[in-house]
Amino acid sequence: MFNRSLVRKIIVFRLGLTAAAPIFLADGAYAQVIDNYFPAIGSGAGELAQEPAQVRAMGAYTPLGKRYGPLRIDADGSESEGYASNVDRNVGGHSSAVVSTQGNLSAVSRWGKRDQVHGNINVDDIRYPSRSIQNRTNWTANLGGVHDFGHDTIGVSYTHLSLVQMPTDLGALIVNRPVPYQVDDGRLSYTATTHGRLSIIPQVDVQRYHFDYFTPTANQPSQGYRDRVLVTEGVTAQYELRGNSHVLLVMQGTEIRYQNPLENAPSRDSNGASVMAGYDFGMRGPLRFRALVGYQTRRYRASAYGSINSPMAEAELSWVPTRLTTATLSVRHGIEDSAFENVVGYTFTGARIGVTHTYQRNIVFSAYGQIQKANYPSAPAFLQNTVLYQEHNNQTFYGVGAEVQWLINRHMRLSANYDFSSQNTVGSGQFPIHTFLVGFHLSL
Repeated sequence: MFNRSLVRKIIVFRLGLTAAAPIFLADGAYAQVIDNYFPAIGSGAGELAQEPAQVRAMGAYTPLGKRYGPLRIDADGSESEGYASNVDRNVGGHSSAVVSTQGNLSAVSRWGKRDQVHGNINVDDIRYPSRSIQNRTNWTANLGGVHDFGHDTIGVSYTHLSLVQMPTDLGALIVNRPVPYQVDDGRLSYTATTHGRLSIIPQVDVQRYHFDYFTPTANQPSQGYRDRVLVTEGVTAQYELRGNSHVLLVMQGTEIRYQNPLENAPSRDSNGASVMAGYDFGMRGPLRFRALVGYQTRRYRASAYGSINSPMAEAELSWVPTRLTTATLSVRHGIEDSAFENVVGYTFTGARIGVTHTYQRNIVFSAYGQIQKANYPSAPAFLQNTVLYQEHNNQTFYGVGAEVQWLINRHMRLSANYDFSSQNTVGSGQFPIHTFLVGFHLSL
């Protein structure tokens, strides 16, 4: 399965170094929120993301954490307050004040050339005093590591996510409160390096989705029919051209098995395959570029659902013109899973651009813009003349935002940010959402 990612670096273990990262992201329309926590297609498991150049440049304001030999421990927390114009993320939704509390604890130990093991736990709690039904708490935990055999490496990671789905998430049902769900993800990869320039990376990824039970109503059915297990096997061939640049060939197969079929409905189980080829420019001077393009197919066990075929693409461009400025662009297109009873899959396209600039090393400005679009096929013919039949439809999300941070010292910073989005749920027109937040942050 080609999972969603707009700049999919492993952000769950920030190591207290992401001083330039936004403190709050407004709930936008997302295909699969969880893919923010996982690496890019073709990457090995268990590795840590590199520090952004502007973070390395702010040496005097970078949290140091605590070191005990090869072990480093980092902790940070924040409290932000503000206002959101539509906390229901729906047409005619309510406004409310916002109180956002975040906390993060992480540890990493490194030894040898590339050996490392790491762990992280993160909690994000959002409260709406005027609309308590939308209160929610997300938390994530991750363990991973890489062992170097001297020539080859093996990587492993496990991630647990406790998240909520909102009605404006792409592929989601229109519901009047957050839908909680759990994800368990385990990954294993082995990087076999030849004596030449060729590396082969076989890998396997197993994901389990479980949607928490709540008493269903006429307008909000139980989501248990979406419980599923995804198994993705793949192999990446990587050929080094020069320096840190590579040509990539990625082949993947995916099996999706649903645990609680809908009553009187065909099975949603499916098998899929994809082939992608691309180029990783690496970091040469101020530019880093990575792009993959290919084709994906998904065939459903029930002939009523047929199959979905689509080109797929993933591209990331990073430009660092100075040590204090970074611009990023990311684009993705592929097939996703739907929450609708009558549509099992759809195609997703998304693009995001962001700029971060550090002024005098302790004032950080950042801004972004993004667009995401989902195209849903018509419901199967067997649903015609029923309330579940749906013609071809689509859903679009536009968003922009800006933030400024004042880094007081290594341990304290203040921030202020604004997010705007124009989005819709399926069957509704566009509606705007404005979010303002001011926050205070502490780091170890």
